[in-house]
Amino acid sequence: MIRRAAYLARMLLNEARSPAALSASQSRQLRSLVRYSAARVPFYRDLYAAHGVDPATFRGLPDLSSLPMVDKRLMRAAGGAILSLDAPSKLVTIRTSGSTGEPFTFQIDQRHDQWRKAQCLRPYVSNGRRLRDKVLRLTAFPIQRTPWFSRLGLLRETQLHCSTEPRGVVGAWRRYAPDILQGYPADLRALAHYCLEAGEPLRPAPRLIFSDSGLMLPDTRALIARAFGISATDIFGTFESDNTAFECAVHNGYHIASDSVILEIVQDGKPVRIGEAGELVVTVLGNRTSPFIRYNLKDIGRLSAQPCPCGLPFPLLSVIEGRANDLLRLPGGRTLGPSGALVLMTQFADAIIQYQLRQLAIGHFELFIVPSNRFAQLGPQPIIDALRSQLGAATIELRLVAAIAPDRSGKLRAFISQLVDHAEDRAGSTAPPAPPE
Repeated sequence: MIRRAAYLARMLLNEARSPAALSASQSRQLRSLVRYSAARVPFYRDLYAAHGVDPATFRGLPDLSSLPMVDKRLMRAAGGAILSLDAPSKLVTIRTSGSTGEPFTFQIDQRHDQWRKAQCLRPYVSNGRRLRDKVLRLTAFPIQRTPWFSRLGLLRETQLHCSTEPRGVVGAWRRYAPDILQGYPADLRALAHYCLEAGEPLRPAPRLIFSDSGLMLPDTRALIARAFGISATDIFGTFESDNTAFECAVHNGYHIASDSVILEIVQDGKPVRIGEAGELVVTVLGNRTSPFIRYNLKDIGRLSAQPCPCGLPFPLLSVIEGRANDLLRLPGGRTLGPSGALVLMTQFADAIIQYQLRQLAIGHFELFIVPSNRFAQLGPQPIIDALRSQLGAATIELRLVAAIAPDRSGKLRAFISQLVDHAEDRAGSTAPPAPPE
C-alpha cells in the first residue's frame, strides 16, 4: 500500500508537468522497454528479428511506427513466450473478462501490480475522490472482503452485483449513505430511469458519479445527469493497460495517461491524422514481465487537436466509439461507429430503460428494447424512422423485452455485430481493471 501511494503521488505530480517533458520521458522509457524486450522476452526477440528491427538503433518515439503491432490473438498463441526470462518466481496473474471472445491470461510482477492499482485509482482521485469518501460500486465482479485500509476508514467501497434490481440499489444507497456512485453505463442508466419513474431519488445525493467499462452514449449521459443532478465522469480502461484515458470535470474528451502508456490511433496499420477515426494501439511503459508494445486494443477512437481547458498536460481522445469488430456495416462497404447511429436514441431516453441494437446481416438489424412506462405514448415507429436516417433502407425489427441479457462479463453492450465475417476474436478490452485491494 505504501508503494502504491507513492506511485499515485507521482502520477498526480505528473499532471503538472509540461507536454514536452512527458513526451521526453515517454521516449526514454520506450527505448529502454524495446531494447529490454528484444533481449529478454522470447516473443519480442523472435518478432523483431523476423521484422528486421534493430533494437540497438531504436531511438524511441521517432521510431515507434517501425515496430510491428501485436494483438490479443497473437500474444495468446505465443503462450509462455510473452513472459520475460527475468520474471520473478512470485507473479500476479491477470485474466481478461473475455466479454465477447476467449479470455486472455498474462502475468505481471508485484511492482507493476502496485503501479497498475495506483493507475486504477488515479482518475477518481484526480477528479475529486477523497481518501475517506464512501463509494457504492455496481460491478460484475463484486468483492466482499474488506481490505485493511478500508477498516481504517480509507478508500471505503461497497460493491453490489450489477444485476441488482434498481430498488435494491436505492435501498443499499440509503443504508450506506455513500458519497460516490460508480458502475457500468447501462446499469447507471437503469438506476437513473428507476429513480425518475419511481420518484425515489438517491438520498443523500451523490457528490460524484463515475462510469467505466462500456460505451457512454449521449442519451445515457443525459439521463444520469437528470436523475442525479450531476454528470458522470467516464473512464476508459482495459485489463492489459489499466485505466488508459479518463474524462475530467470539463467533459471535453478523455485524457490519455501518457505517463503510463503511449496511445496511437492507426488505420490499416498506419497512423491517422488528428481528428480521424482509427484503432487504439497502446504501449504499456511499466510492464516488463509481460510487455505490451504496440498492442492493438481493437477499439475505435479519435484524437482531439484542442487542449482541454482544465489544464491537464495529457493529450485528448475526443471520443471512444466502441469495438473495431462492432462497427455497423452498411451497403457499399461503408462503416459507421455505433455512437453515430445510437446518438439518435437520445430523443427517446424517457421511453427506453435499456436497449441493444444487433446487426444480423447487411441491411438487417434487430433492436431490443426494455420499455419504460412512457413507451406506449411514443410507439415504435419514431424510433425506427430515426435509426433509418443513419442506417438507410434497412430492415429494423423492434422487439420489446422484459430484460436484455448481459454478456459473459456482466456488461450490457449497446451494439453487437453478428455478421459472420466479423465474429472472430472479439475479446472485449473495455472490461474494468481489477479494483485496488
